[in-house]
Amino acid sequence: MGLRGLVAIVALLATGIVGGYAAAAYLTPQPQSAGTPQPVTATSPSVPGAPPTPLQEDPTEPALPTDLEMVDVMVGSGRNAFVFPAPAGWSRSEPSSNEVKYKLPGNPGNTYVLRVEQVKSQHETIPDIVQATIVDLDREFDDFEVTRRTYDSLEFDYLYDGYRRFGFLTWLDISRSGQAEAEIAVTGREKDLDGMRELIIRVIRGIRAG
Repeated sequence: MGLRGLVAIVALLATGIVGGYAAAAYLTPQPQSAGTPQPVTATSPSVPGAPPTPLQEDPTEPALPTDLEMVDVMVGSGRNAFVFPAPAGWSRSEPSSNEVKYKLPGNPGNTYVLRVEQVKSQHETIPDIVQATIVDLDREFDDFEVTRRTYDSLEFDYLYDGYRRFGFLTWLDISRSGQAEAEIAVTGREKDLDGMRELIIRVIRGIRAG
């Protein structure tokens, strides 16, 4: 799958640690100086790290609208198929038999994209797949950050080829099987965020067994 898999963000309060170090330094007897100070040779001089990748300017195509016309489409086959609304007029690609992507024809790939995948065959609960996806995305992309996490969804941003990208991901248990069955993802630019949020909400509300 393209975008898989999720580690919870933990805020560490360092105040007590810093305070402990400060108190220890204050209470430690200071060494008495003797003789003339001599220069000390560095034992392991630090090596400068690689400079950060320059941030590229986003494509100038208009932001994703919030009032798209939608049409019902299908992914999968047989009893495992499901129907969902997708933007009318967007081109469809099928990376695999259980995954489809939609984008506005003529737009660069780093504007906005809708992806819907059937994930029932993975036999994972939604919390497990959320946690695994966080781990996978953190490995795959530079400067990855989760900005919001719920039981069944993620909002995040990351760097890809120097572009700042934003993403929404959610997982659904359509038939109440106890496992994740559908994965819905929308990625785009910062100025697309309102349209991205509205698009994924409309897909979630309209998805159903085929």
